[in-house]
Amino acid sequence: YVVRLKDHPLCDETGEMDACMFSYSYIRRPEDSKRPVIFAYNGGPGAASSWVHLGLLGPRKLELEDFLEKEGRAGWKLADNPDTILDSADVVLIDPVGTSFSVITKGEDRSRYYTTTGDARTFVDFIENWLKENHRERSPIYLLGESYGTIRNVAVADLLPETIHLKGIISIGTSLNVGAAPLPVEPNVRRLAANAAACWYHFHQEEMKEETFLKEADAFAYGPYAHALLMGSRLPKEERDEVAEKLAYYSGMDKAFLKEHGLRYTEPEFLTRVYPGKVISTYDSRLTLPFDPKDFNPDMLNSMDNEPFMTRVGDSFDEAIAKYLKEELAVPEGRTYNPEPLMDIALGWNYRDMEKSTMDLPVELMKRREDLKFFFVAGYYDLQSTFDFLTYYLSQYDLPEERTLVKVY
Repeated sequence: YVVRLKDHPLCDETGEMDACMFSYSYIRRPEDSKRPVIFAYNGGPGAASSWVHLGLLGPRKLELEDFLEKEGRAGWKLADNPDTILDSADVVLIDPVGTSFSVITKGEDRSRYYTTTGDARTFVDFIENWLKENHRERSPIYLLGESYGTIRNVAVADLLPETIHLKGIISIGTSLNVGAAPLPVEPNVRRLAANAAACWYHFHQEEMKEETFLKEADAFAYGPYAHALLMGSRLPKEERDEVAEKLAYYSGMDKAFLKEHGLRYTEPEFLTRVYPGKVISTYDSRLTLPFDPKDFNPDMLNSMDNEPFMTRVGDSFDEAIAKYLKEELAVPEGRTYNPEPLMDIALGWNYRDMEKSTMDLPVELMKRREDLKFFFVAGYYDLQSTFDFLTYYLSQYDLPEERTLVKVY
């Protein structure tokens, strides 16, 4: 294969360049004008593509050492990726404006780029230009986004010209509701299955298979638990005690705490209370760090120093992409890699400029493009973009079953 590193200029109304996007294109030799192309990116908003690049798709990957075993920073190395998808499709990793080597070159006005629609327009511009430059107008294309990237997926797909053959959308850690109105369902009901996955991992592995535990938890959540929350004080005491007992079993939360708080708990309460003496990671609920409940304050979970996953990973992906560029690819001349500016970009993001609902768009897109397929991917231990959202979403939105695939890993 060949690797192409390239800037894509973005111009203002006068035609003058005021920003650029940086990309890595992996193209199998000999080149094939009809071969599928996957355009991939992470989320944030404000994340570069390094996580899906070196964590999933590229021919080289970052391997973390003793990841589940140690509480401190995990070692890492670059290794060949035997699971790279290059045998099936060419891959283009895209860094949004303001990340990695993608910069704003003119002024400091970010309003054009740091919105759902503005961001989508830049990606459509990039994709159209890439297909033309590489003579790939006849290739079927796929969009792959993670977290906020799943919103970007549908926003980009909505703006892509019908002449581009959009064959599939791969949605990793689906977050179509972010920036939209709250879901009309009790958060505790919807999220119980994801919380139960963490509970099973830490406390119930010897009792039953995970699949059985989660199936029972989900049936309880949408049945007796949902009923109890709706009934409130009207629920007979004996029935309420029974629900509290089962909720404690499936969630891992203390029964007395649940009864005292109306059978509800917040996500920070779950992370800091479910495992006595430890805090659970919101990114990978298998991971923990020592924690004293007396030290809890609302802001502590915003610090990466208190996040079990982040303390292990740290800056590994930034370090790995820098090493990869220096030793195996090429560092753009006169340029400096901008490490994750995620919070700076995310906090100023405008979700409200998009007229269409990102929750409704998959249905509309699949009606407009009769061969378009969706692949929804989730992780059992991901408490950021939880798999139970898919259970709820697909029960409320009518996506063609024969063109929809769901996998939880």
